[in-house]
Amino acid sequence: MNFEAKDIRAGYENVDIVKDVSFSLDSGEVLCLLGPNGVGKTTLFKSLLGFLPLHGGVVLIDGQPFNYKDCKKQAALIGYVPQLHEPPFPFQVLDVVVMGGIAQMNIFSGPTREEYQKAENILEMLDVAFLSDKVYTEVSGGERQMVLIARALMQEPKFLMMDEPTSNLDFGNQMRVLQQVRMLAAKGMGIIMTSHFPDHAFMCCTKAAVMCKDTTFKVGSVEEIITEEALQKAYGIRVKIANVDVHEEAVEMITTCLPILNTIKISREGRKLNESA
Repeated sequence: MNFEAKDIRAGYENVDIVKDVSFSLDSGEVLCLLGPNGVGKTTLFKSLLGFLPLHGGVVLIDGQPFNYKDCKKQAALIGYVPQLHEPPFPFQVLDVVVMGGIAQMNIFSGPTREEYQKAENILEMLDVAFLSDKVYTEVSGGERQMVLIARALMQEPKFLMMDEPTSNLDFGNQMRVLQQVRMLAAKGMGIIMTSHFPDHAFMCCTKAAVMCKDTTFKVGSVEEIITEEALQKAYGIRVKIANVDVHEEAVEMITTCLPILNTIKISREGRKLNESA
């Protein structure tokens, strides 16, 4: 399947925060959306999901305009993993996951045994089955993020939108989430994710897009878009993109982004020797 955003304009009331955004994504591809705070990444997400009305443009699924009024069809096509989620009640993790499939359930009956089994299978697939009986409000941030991914997968969507899925996670949990992103893409799911870390695009994405404060939007392959010049324009700091050899069976080389910061060398006597960039 193909997801296409065409000439999207979005914002609040009569003010456009996002302008002239166009991109396409096929099943099995991962698009990483980068950019500094305040450029409209979350606004774009909310508009693509139908939480905010579009000011202009159209979202197409396999060439057909997306029908935001059909909730059941929408849930079957696009899943959403929010950046933050605070439940009002201390539900068990398994119940939180089952709630993700509510759009497909009979509104006059509760979840069936089959739906609970489906939720357990998804938790197993994500390697977090041990969370099933735990209280959602008492699990760690990384575990909660996995539960939110599982909840979205209950919809069986064709595309998944993830708003900063590694936000506030430690390094280990960031890598675990990115590993699941790669696994889901390998199974044929198209994924759009936002991130504050360009390295994440090199780790698990096939495409990248950069949004800047001047509203420019560029999209393409990761190697085409994440360049030293583009990152300096977007974030206002100098960056060096380097390749690092890794001697492992599956990986020979990784690409990483290194910020170039001013450093000051001080002598033993406390005198400034030189300043370099």
